[in-house]
Amino acid sequence: MKALQAAIAEQTQRADAMQQQAADLELQLAVTEARLAVEMMHAAGLAAQASHMMAVAMEAGVPALSELVDEQEASEAGKSRLAQIYEAAFDAKAAELGIEDPARFREG
Repeated sequence: MKALQAAIAEQTQRADAMQQQAADLELQLAVTEARLAVEMMHAAGLAAQASHMMAVAMEAGVPALSELVDEQEASEAGKSRLAQIYEAAFDAKAAELGIEDPARFREG
């Protein structure tokens, strides 16, 4: 009987520990999801600012900006200057983070 009681007590302790670990992991997940959401919102805000600035500049007839985004004037690589700038910055950040082959993470 004592062995059975000891086994039950041990199982109860394990269950409590597992519940605590699950709660800790859920908290970590919630914090990570919140951070991701903030980063996504930040990226959306930056993209909106950039789009607005480009639209205003193009309406004003800034030829240099038009050349940056005009795909007909794209480089030999078939990418606009802005695409090249983005990819260079994306790749530099990936290198900084130790991520190999960052192109596999780029959209488009």
